[in-house]
Amino acid sequence: MSDQTSDNAKSIALYCRVSTDEQAREGISLGDQQVRLKAYCKAMGWSDMPLLFVDDGYSAKNLERPQLMKLIAEVEKENISKVLVTKLDRMSRYLKDLLDIIELCQGLEVSFVSIGESFDTNTSSGRLTLQVLGAVAEFERERIRERVIENMLHGVSQGKWMTQSPYGYELIDKKLVINEIEAKVVKRVFDYYINKGWGFYSIAKKLNEEGVPSKQKKQWSIRSIKLMLMNPAYKGTLVWNRVDRSAKSIVNGKVDRSKKKTVEKDKEKWVTVDNAHPSIIEEITWDAAQNKITKQKKSHPRSKTSPHLLGGFLKCGRCGAGMSISWHGPQTNRRRVYRCSANKNKGTCTSKYYPAQDVEDWFKQGLLQLSESFDESYVLRLADQVQEDQQSEITKQIHNAKNRYNRKVEAYTAGLIEIDDLKNEKEKMEKILEEAESQETTTYVDISALEEKLNQKIGSVIDAIDTIPVVEAKSLIQTLVEKVVLYEEKNIEVVLSIPS
Repeated sequence: MSDQTSDNAKSIALYCRVSTDEQAREGISLGDQQVRLKAYCKAMGWSDMPLLFVDDGYSAKNLERPQLMKLIAEVEKENISKVLVTKLDRMSRYLKDLLDIIELCQGLEVSFVSIGESFDTNTSSGRLTLQVLGAVAEFERERIRERVIENMLHGVSQGKWMTQSPYGYELIDKKLVINEIEAKVVKRVFDYYINKGWGFYSIAKKLNEEGVPSKQKKQWSIRSIKLMLMNPAYKGTLVWNRVDRSAKSIVNGKVDRSKKKTVEKDKEKWVTVDNAHPSIIEEITWDAAQNKITKQKKSHPRSKTSPHLLGGFLKCGRCGAGMSISWHGPQTNRRRVYRCSANKNKGTCTSKYYPAQDVEDWFKQGLLQLSESFDESYVLRLADQVQEDQQSEITKQIHNAKNRYNRKVEAYTAGLIEIDDLKNEKEKMEKILEEAESQETTTYVDISALEEKLNQKIGSVIDAIDTIPVVEAKSLIQTLVEKVVLYEEKNIEVVLSIPS
């Protein structure tokens, strides 16, 4: 008797859902769903007043819907005896999500009824039908997604821009057109970064101080400046299918469909179209920015953040460890000194400390001596490194050209592009291979030009050290100096990086 009373105390739940697109496209209304569900209850002789759970304007991509979550909570509280929907896709389009809900209901002896598909999960045939229909619904959704991707791939192969236009461009008929006002800002950013040695923070600060708005009318940040400098769109290249924005997140060992993460795909899967739109930045300038960003990733973070001129650059000549700032002397007369970290923290090095101002003066004197007379062998070593970098770039160009052609072959085989597109890509590849072969036989480094470039950079650094703030001076030093080695008093070695 008590069990019967408990069952009678439970309610029947009617769940209705519609998204704005569905109602406009298919004429599905919440009112129609409610009428059909209530009529079904009446026909079955269920006279109790049912509970309504209505999600208006929500898709079935995930279970993050307010009324659905409320319904699930009521089921878990054991307040529900039956859950009714007009069709399965009102609840979810994913088989896994459907099965999760059904499993919850079955565990609490709650039947799940879809009146459109005429089944009840309290029966074995109903459970079988549920799995079959759910699988079909998910299959259809995946097919729609594949067709959308195929259409976008075809558009990209024709040079159409499929996402929001980047800063510096306007999107007109799916083609990028230069916005002259914004393009000037883009050029300034690349100039600040490559030629003036400014960092991401300094550039963002400068634009914000001038009141220059970003594309979204927000302030500039370190991240937005870095993304601009790394965006191949500015050299006229369209890159699509670079990231997977639908990658599933794992929460507590389980896949959480409501949370997505962005994962960069393998380069072989990227779709790249060169000269797809007008460029704002020359390719050689864009490449210089990428080289500098790569070098910065390898450099010690203290070389960027330390408020002292040689912080992060200075190395101990005895053991090779970094030398950092310490303070020496009584509280009333403390002095900055550079001290070997191995000596300070481990006691494993016998190097002494050196007054910071003296070390920084020796560094400036060393730069001045370099500018007056280069060791010829040193310049030759730099020239060798330049040649290695050039050869590496040629190899990279050949690899990318072949990969682009192979992707076009696959696209042609799949019927996504025409034969003329494939022929054009083959001609581009052959031209790149021909130019690369020519460069391999004629590549050389102008020693005089390299020495002149180094002298110009050294002069700029020397002038900057005494005239601009330390943080900005260090950014400029970083474009020229790889490290500074202090052996003993007035014996200092300045190791230059390859000029970009």
